[in-house]
Amino acid sequence: MLTRTYPTAYSVPRSDAPIDLYLDANEGPRIDAWLPDERIDPERVRRYPKQAELEEVLAARFGLAPDQVVVTAGADDALFRASLAYLGGGRDLAVAVPAFEMIPRYAYLAGAEIREVPETDGRFPTEGVLAAIDAARGRVGMAAVVSPSNPTGSVASGEDLRRVAAALAPAPVLADLAYAEFADEDLTETALALPNVIVVRTFSKAWGLAGARVGWAMGPRELVTPLRATGSPFAVAGPSLALALARLRTGERAMRAYVERVRRERVELSALLRDLGAGPRPTQANFVLADVANPKNLRDGLAARGIAVRIFPDNRRLAGAVRITCPGNAADMKRLAGALAEVLG
Repeated sequence: MLTRTYPTAYSVPRSDAPIDLYLDANEGPRIDAWLPDERIDPERVRRYPKQAELEEVLAARFGLAPDQVVVTAGADDALFRASLAYLGGGRDLAVAVPAFEMIPRYAYLAGAEIREVPETDGRFPTEGVLAAIDAARGRVGMAAVVSPSNPTGSVASGEDLRRVAAALAPAPVLADLAYAEFADEDLTETALALPNVIVVRTFSKAWGLAGARVGWAMGPRELVTPLRATGSPFAVAGPSLALALARLRTGERAMRAYVERVRRERVELSALLRDLGAGPRPTQANFVLADVANPKNLRDGLAARGIAVRIFPDNRRLAGAVRITCPGNAADMKRLAGALAEVLG
């Protein structure tokens, strides 16, 4: 399906009830578990930020040269920069849907047409994406592979990514791997071995820094370099850069423990939802998307108990679904389970 229909600002439908447990935005672990002891240097506030140090640390982590990494204001900024660099001017985006909502929005803002390819049975629709690329006769300027996918939690395989990249070459594939830490197969290594793939990662999910807005793009030098020109030279605040560096240097063990906790919770949450008559979809992210009889009633019932979850009333593919972030700790998981039993039972 070919579409360009994003005239309104991004917004999330929410209940008016007071909330103290937010399970609607797929955010990471609580900050008090790992906040660095040292104070952030006040000079990071006074002076324009320099992101070279974080780019060097990330480059070393993934075996790249520093100029193959660009730090951005969250993964969203990286996605928008890629859209500006590689779409528009008669070039289309091929993307599996349901998709992370901002990807087609950014493509629209860049002037692109969007070639939507529906997921098939919860799997990445490789054959459909290849058919869309072939049918476009050279018009596709970029394809997006999101794994695990938000909002469904589905995944692409390394072979899926390789096939799409080969079909689209030399045009780039955007591999949005924001939830890669939670997946059974992290596609980062596979993606970085391909000559036309840009990898986008973030500190917003497993690393727990959604409010700091730090992400990055990495890949072949010739593909990453244009992303420096399509965004602000001072996109990420100095204190945010300091938090990201501290998290990388001291928070690896805590992050891994959190990821393992979430992997257990998504199995537990899926089983609970199934027992309560909902239809949880397979997921390898930090959330569960479930089909329910009345999403708004479930959202409002949980909100009345102080818990926020996400519904999608304006998305025809997700109108019957609720997305619930795994809490990441035992007390909140127990509270969520009790609330679901009360509302659905």
